[in-house]
Amino acid sequence: MTNSIDLNEETKVVPGERAPERRRRALLDSAIEEFSTFGLGGARVDRIADRARTNKAMVYHYFGSKEDLYLAALRDIYAGIRKAEMALDLSPERPEEAVTRLIEFTFRYYIEHPAFVRIINTENLHGAAHLKATRDMTELNRTILDQLGAILDSGVELGVFRPGIDVLDLYISISALGFTYVSNRHTLEVLFGRELLAADRAEERLRTITEMILRYLRAD
Repeated sequence: MTNSIDLNEETKVVPGERAPERRRRALLDSAIEEFSTFGLGGARVDRIADRARTNKAMVYHYFGSKEDLYLAALRDIYAGIRKAEMALDLSPERPEEAVTRLIEFTFRYYIEHPAFVRIINTENLHGAAHLKATRDMTELNRTILDQLGAILDSGVELGVFRPGIDVLDLYISISALGFTYVSNRHTLEVLFGRELLAADRAEERLRTITEMILRYLRAD
């Protein structure tokens, strides 16, 4: 499954949106597609501009350089998943349901946003050098830990979850159990002969992840 964004058709300006905002958004979407396909070194500014139906000068006008555009793309993909998480109904009053919903959302997000997975892999290949140059990413990504922390506290108070769970460690576990499955699926499929993202296989994997995490959390 892919989520390639078709930028070859004119995008209508929604109420309240100005043409410069639309153009910048188109360039950013094009850049995400380009960087996720070719990496930072292989990405070409002219392809980014062509896909967004503009010219290279506009890329430099809005973003300054290819590296700055890559950093903007990184910020955007993280902001995207954080915004989607904030829209979830993760009620601390129903801690098991909230964790289950977060697990499902996270796993499906990776499947439905392959560009997100590929860019994260690219940044890891670079030792997170570009993320290290940012000043706001830690704060941006703090929101999910705050949400999950409230859920854990409520679960402990209700006697559903055991105490002493580190919230960051828990989130890393939720992320890793889905991310590795999606990001490594091509090699895993060749090595073991199983189509990992077939609908039934993906659902089975989601059930496995959910059971593993909930068993880890439960007070009993």
